[in-house]
Amino acid sequence: MEQDEAAQQRPQGTQLSPPPEDTNPREMTPQEAREELKEAIAGSNDVLVSATTTMTLFPDTITLDRAKLTITRRTFLRTAEIKSMRIEDLLNVDVSLGPIFGTIKVTARVLNAGKPHGVGPFWRKDAERLKRITQGYIIALQRKIDCSALPADELARMLEQLGEDDHDLPTE
Repeated sequence: MEQDEAAQQRPQGTQLSPPPEDTNPREMTPQEAREELKEAIAGSNDVLVSATTTMTLFPDTITLDRAKLTITRRTFLRTAEIKSMRIEDLLNVDVSLGPIFGTIKVTARVLNAGKPHGVGPFWRKDAERLKRITQGYIIALQRKIDCSALPADELARMLEQLGEDDHDLPTE
């Protein structure tokens, strides 16, 4: 009954986020906190794949590392809009392909949920690879696979295989 009342008071279209897994984190000494942060930082910035747009005056870039996907949109000299989102917040990655170029469309919880954020044009092979590795990473995290122990190059190869679609068009 209380849940029904709470749902009625909530504005239409608003979703509740799940409660945090650990509501009472254990207390740590400063040294323990430093060590945990060092472990979290180590390797978190290893770039798994990166692609830069082509045929544009100010090229945009998408970079996927172990922790996040970063979209850098350049609008003028030394001017950029940078959006980063955790891999866990990514819902889907699509690619629109032409004979030479491709455009990446990212759907995430944090960027207008349900509305893809498009970036391109990339060279076709770069767009396809970026899509496969990112989609593979999304699948791996959904299956709760810990990827932290693998070297970045091996992880990228395996995620690309995981993200392959049986229905991918031939690249020739």
